[in-house]
Amino acid sequence: MPRTSHNDRDPIKIGSLFVPLDGSEWHERAINYGVLLSKWFGSTLDLFFSLADVPPLTRHGEWRQRAHLSIETGDQTRRIDESFINNGAIHEFGKILANDYLNELTRRIDHLGVDIATDLSAGSPAHILSYKAMQSENSMIVMYARPQHRLHRYVRKKMAEELLSASTVPILMINNDPDVEMRDVQLEPTYVVVPLRSKSAMQACLPYAVGIAQKAGVDIRLFESNLDYRRNRRGYDSAREYTLEFLEKAGVGYTIRSVNLGTTDTLAVAHRHSPQSWIVMGSRMRRGITRRFMPSVADNIRREVTCPVLAVPRMELIPERRKRLDQWVSDWLAHQEDSILAGTRVPSYARRLSISERFSSLYASEPAQREDRRDRSS
Repeated sequence: MPRTSHNDRDPIKIGSLFVPLDGSEWHERAINYGVLLSKWFGSTLDLFFSLADVPPLTRHGEWRQRAHLSIETGDQTRRIDESFINNGAIHEFGKILANDYLNELTRRIDHLGVDIATDLSAGSPAHILSYKAMQSENSMIVMYARPQHRLHRYVRKKMAEELLSASTVPILMINNDPDVEMRDVQLEPTYVVVPLRSKSAMQACLPYAVGIAQKAGVDIRLFESNLDYRRNRRGYDSAREYTLEFLEKAGVGYTIRSVNLGTTDTLAVAHRHSPQSWIVMGSRMRRGITRRFMPSVADNIRREVTCPVLAVPRMELIPERRKRLDQWVSDWLAHQEDSILAGTRVPSYARRLSISERFSSLYASEPAQREDRRDRSS
């Protein structure tokens, strides 16, 4: 497929596509969709790997790792109970393994003709990735997000749940069957399914729905829930008028259908009729106590379908979330300046840099990069 460049008539521009990875084959499935979007929109594909603050030693081969990472000799480290572990060395060893993994993935997809970047960081994956995506202009997160049981979600949240409560950029959630080979999966959508909701939700999602439909050469299918419409007739009439006017100006084909079901059930029915469709929707991305009792529709629907679901945050959410992310990063960096994070030293000159520069310099993969930043900041 030839690479598509931006033009002034594109409804959206996507500069960076962040793909969070954890080393598993499941999460690597999202790379295929990232490559597809990169070719459509001329985006940079950023492979993001989150490194634990102190990577754990595995039970298998533990003494061998201690032999390499301990401050004592190899013979002494066979006596595990008496050896002393250098946590800084463990962290450096984890960075080496993670960089090797990212380099391997880069070599694997380099022939596809897309711009590739790699990103290695530590700390809270959801907050760090959300912050990086927020700092990158016109970005999107593409991730494998197989849903977990609701009860397990309260006990141990996965990255998808945390991102939905923190991100300021759209999140494309992939939920393919792990038993199906990716080469047998049709990536391009047959339709773009959009639920007709409030006007603010439509203002958020329609540019992305139109952009995807245009690049894929498919129509948009609008679905309206009669149950939700009866609760807010005036709001839905305004949203429908805005939506139809937007689609007419965009010049894409579309159909609209009303269903006597709730929004989640309506989208589940639409998916059953066209399993290869993509769902694009504006979302409030509920968080905190509200999310426990009233999960977002985007979160509910991704549990019902196996097709990609693109959740686009409504505009009114973004200012508050930006403030929370800036505050979180400031607090996190202040904590790191007062200590050594798993042996990774924070440069003394970081205090003179902006938050974004300090954040990047904290995990420079090569010493030369840090020296270069020091020269520029002097």
